[in-house]
Amino acid sequence: MANCFRLTFLAIIVFVQTGTAQIKSGPILRLGASVSFGLSNLADNQVGIGGIIGGEKMISKYFAAEAEAAYNYFTGDKAIYTDAKNKSYAIPLLAGIKYYPISNVYASLRTGGIYFLLNNMPKARATIGYGAGGGINLPQKTNRLNVQLAYTGFKYDGISRGYATLAVAIIIK
Repeated sequence: MANCFRLTFLAIIVFVQTGTAQIKSGPILRLGASVSFGLSNLADNQVGIGGIIGGEKMISKYFAAEAEAAYNYFTGDKAIYTDAKNKSYAIPLLAGIKYYPISNVYASLRTGGIYFLLNNMPKARATIGYGAGGGINLPQKTNRLNVQLAYTGFKYDGISRGYATLAVAIIIK
């Protein structure tokens, strides 16, 4: 029984060492542009443009910790507002975990804060935000370009609101 315990313990150590031996050192940064589409009760402006900046650090062979900030300005008015009340924007700051089932393809879950202004609001507010995303780093050997599709959501006035983002970013190692 003691030998079985020792052998199991040794196998776990070898497994952990093998799994962490391939972790790349240092953070990976990305910087790019995005197009956003309002999906659920966002605003009268349903299409947005903006920028994205993010970073990640591999914590195992398949998982990375990530942080991401973005700016999305929603345009494409469906209505005309007086007093320039057609402004709508979102600035999320989210952190989460990425799962890489393949070396350059990932899925992620995120949570954090979001600072936003919707058409009918007198001033901007901050609240808790959440999101999910998936993407691919291209080409597979060098991973210099990131293409990502993500959803960002938050609650305001008791209503869940959110938007999808398609982003293309340059990877900086």
